[in-house]
Amino acid sequence: MIRLKKIKSLKERVQLRKCGEVFHLISKGAECDEMDGIFSYLLTLLNDEEGKKAEYFYSRGRYDDIYYLTINALGESPADWDLVDESGDIDFSKRMVFPHQLYLDSLRSPFNVGSIFRSAEAFGVERIILRPGSADPRHSRSLKSSKGCVDAIPYCFEELEEIDLDLPVFALEVGGVDIRDFDFPEKGICIIGNEESGISPGALKIADDSLGRVSIRQYGAKGSINVASATAIMLSYWANSSEMRHRGV
Repeated sequence: MIRLKKIKSLKERVQLRKCGEVFHLISKGAECDEMDGIFSYLLTLLNDEEGKKAEYFYSRGRYDDIYYLTINALGESPADWDLVDESGDIDFSKRMVFPHQLYLDSLRSPFNVGSIFRSAEAFGVERIILRPGSADPRHSRSLKSSKGCVDAIPYCFEELEEIDLDLPVFALEVGGVDIRDFDFPEKGICIIGNEESGISPGALKIADDSLGRVSIRQYGAKGSINVASATAIMLSYWANSSEMRHRGV
């Protein structure tokens, strides 16, 4: 359990975050001999209205409500806290990395690009290559949807024809092998297509001449899902396939 002295040494926003985390742990049964002191210090970090709510929750032992109150005070959500260390920075040092790469073929939405970076971080992607003209990962909306993961994964802008294609290539596209049956490579590049027009003909030919296409079976009437959501599903299967290889399964 973090000590009050340590909390006071941190940046102000991180102090508030850490105070909230203390009460989240207490709500799960952890013991804290500095609970009263940390709560008193927390009140100095909140405005009057937030402080009154905190006192109400504290008096009734509703410690997890104090945790969520601090999240709201920061204008964040619980997911924003997943990888934050005591310095207030995101610690990516322990992430598992597979030799998996993504090629984003002219994705236009900064939100989608940022979301893909977030999923790529979660599923161990080594590098992301963006076709020139794709949305910039440093766009404000990309940074927001990536939750800081733009800083976790090396990326560059290159035409697909300029990349060393010694690695096998496949495309996430309709009309391919069912994702449950696709033989994912241990190393490789997956091409992700534009939100409206899909993968460009030249890029699709490169994939078809290599490993081909992988498709996600769907059951709805619309027949399509957001490109960032589809990428997350594919990356989960790919990472699981590589992990099973490492285990010798």
